[in-house]
Amino acid sequence: MKRALLAILALTLGTLGPGHAGERFSFPAETLVEDSAKGLVWMRCSLGQRFHEGRCLGEAERLSLNDAEARLDTLATAACPWRLPRFFEMRSLLQADESRNVAIDSTAFPDTPSGWYWNQVSAGGHSQQDCFVDFGGQGRTRCNMAGQFHLRAVMDADASPGCRLSEGN
Repeated sequence: MKRALLAILALTLGTLGPGHAGERFSFPAETLVEDSAKGLVWMRCSLGQRFHEGRCLGEAERLSLNDAEARLDTLATAACPWRLPRFFEMRSLLQADESRNVAIDSTAFPDTPSGWYWNQVSAGGHSQQDCFVDFGGQGRTRCNMAGQFHLRAVMDADASPGCRLSEGN
């Protein structure tokens, strides 16, 4: 009975339209993912990886907050104003699926590693830079941690017309 209800729910959610992943994400360049549901453009790969033939190759870097901010300052241009994602933006990418070991759309964001990701603004009354998202397994969030985490940069879609990321980033 429980499986039947879950199957019906999955079929229903799959027909809802723009909210599901197949229609939510588009690719204005092979290294970019546009999220129509949130009005954002994401780096397809985590920082340290490079996109090649549908995959994110290499190892995603783990950075301190200062290093993450410095890398974003280096990457950001007037045409591509990269920034740290807000907690709710990063959390919106969570898509738990028991058939996979990753909780993110693996077509849009291939080879996303398990591990925490930096966020710009926190939630639930916590201070800035203290809430994180992990896309491993079924996905999870946690607040009040410190350390070295992955980085997936984002920008507002309306602030990035014509932005193209080079193959090396």
